[in-house]
Amino acid sequence: MPSPKAAVTQAEVRRYLRAMREAGFDGGRLEIAKPDGTKVKIIAGKSDDADAPADEFDDLIGRLPDASP
Repeated sequence: MPSPKAAVTQAEVRRYLRAMREAGFDGGRLEIAKPDGTKVKIIAGKSDDADAPADEFDDLIGRLPDASP
């Protein structure tokens, strides 16, 4: 049975990352939305938590009292 087709090829990722470097970006997030509706997120290099979207579940868990004995 053949492998399923990759959502994004290695050559495409290489081109996107090279374009980011040439534009002055050293790392970060790369979000690819293809015309067929395929969405791919790649995080490369150092990621700053401030860039991450707020997660309401993490916020709720952070509010819970410590349940350790």
